[in-house]
Amino acid sequence: YGPFRRLRSVSRRVKDYFEQVSSEWDSMRKALYGDEVRDAIVSAASIGPGDIVLDVGAGTGFLTEAASKAAGKVIALALSKSMTDEAINKLAGRNVEFKIGSVERIPLGDSSVDAVVGNMFLHHCPDPEKAIREMTRVLRPGGRIVFADMQEHQYEFLRTEKADLWLGFSMDNVNEMLQRAGIAEAKVETLSTCCTTAKEGQQIEIPIFLASGRKQN
Repeated sequence: YGPFRRLRSVSRRVKDYFEQVSSEWDSMRKALYGDEVRDAIVSAASIGPGDIVLDVGAGTGFLTEAASKAAGKVIALALSKSMTDEAINKLAGRNVEFKIGSVERIPLGDSSVDAVVGNMFLHHCPDPEKAIREMTRVLRPGGRIVFADMQEHQYEFLRTEKADLWLGFSMDNVNEMLQRAGIAEAKVETLSTCCTTAKEGQQIEIPIFLASGRKQN
């Protein structure tokens, strides 16, 4: 995954994009993927009532909300303050702590959470492999990592229209990144499809993968 240093220079564009669309994001998201993605992530993470769960790339709280119903506590990490403000408005009073920051520099200590979950964040990370290493770092031994994102595709227009840094990922490469990060029982499988609309008006369908595993003891 090539020139990470060059990609860091465009990470600001990702943050600016989400600042701009924060008030519309919930409606936009419904056109891209449905609740079945969220349900699959929460189920695969086997969240229990005593668990501390980190939701990376939490945005307006789509996954955070579901995780908070099963966990003892959820830490919602997002890059955009505007997106976080939307989540706070929706989830005030819940067992959720909100943090603003990057997945590549998670503001938590080593081995501090029982599970890390995320949805559609990896293609916005300048350094996807570092993001997965960071997610693994904050996991306790035996803790679960589960996330979903787009499979590899060729729709270049998403780089400009949605500030995507990566055009999805090969499932084999995601599996390899998980294993290199110290994740055991790594599994990456097709989950669903992500729908988006191109400029010409045609609907594009991109397969979504679900990645999961456990931090080695």
